[in-house]
Amino acid sequence: MTAAPKRKTFDEVFPLTLPADATPPLENTFVEGYIAPYYALGWRFEEYELWRQLATQKEWNKRWDVFSDSQSKWVDPRWSKYRHDLAHYHRPMMYIMPNGDALYNVAINDPGFLKTLEASRQDIIDAATEVLELSQAKAAELKWYRTSGPSY
Repeated sequence: MTAAPKRKTFDEVFPLTLPADATPPLENTFVEGYIAPYYALGWRFEEYELWRQLATQKEWNKRWDVFSDSQSKWVDPRWSKYRHDLAHYHRPMMYIMPNGDALYNVAINDPGFLKTLEASRQDIIDAATEVLELSQAKAAELKWYRTSGPSY
């Protein structure tokens, strides 16, 4: 009698990260017997790394302000210049990872986001890189991250 093939684990089917140029499975679809989790395309910042990135902002004098206000005081004003060119696309959004790190993402594995991302991928990534004031080294860290839920 032949043994049944061993079933892959959830982590084997859905790794914690995927390369930026990969296309993750659509969220909540069945893949190899599992329901596909959410993935977010973005840049991960350790808490203090994000603080250093924003330390020149005079209105932030407490560490928590970075997480609570960075969207409205840092990202939104800078994204406004792209509203006409990328009006069909949402600005980068922060997702707090379970370990406390921040993930600024530009897409999730939702059908609508993936369709728009594929049509305007480089424009979206370039705009987000500028808005987030990323160094070349940080910009190169763009990846898909498996998350515990939607980040929009």
